[in-house]
Amino acid sequence: MLDCLDKYMRGWADDDLDMLLSGCADDFVFDDPYDGRITKAKFADYYRGLDGEGEFTEWMTQESDGRATALAWFHYKPKGEAEWTQEGSALTKADSEGVHSMRVAYYKHSPDLPPAR
Repeated sequence: MLDCLDKYMRGWADDDLDMLLSGCADDFVFDDPYDGRITKAKFADYYRGLDGEGEFTEWMTQESDGRATALAWFHYKPKGEAEWTQEGSALTKADSEGVHSMRVAYYKHSPDLPPAR
């Protein structure tokens, strides 16, 4: 596995923002249909604003010609909620420069989220 992708995945798993960002390329974009496209420069604020508990599971990765694609399932529950209120998948793209993007799609989401863009 590419070192940058490993850092990115471990950053999410260990709730370690510095580790996560160390795996990102300069052009990194986190693409969320509810929050829009979040650049690397703005990602720390977005991440710190996640007031709840989440996890990525079932990572599957494929590497070819120095590029990697990873697919994962995620669960998230805002602080105070008893159950996972958001679930979906995330597609991540990386190469030797770092993780370039993560795009999420929701299977289940909180009823208080605004309509997706």
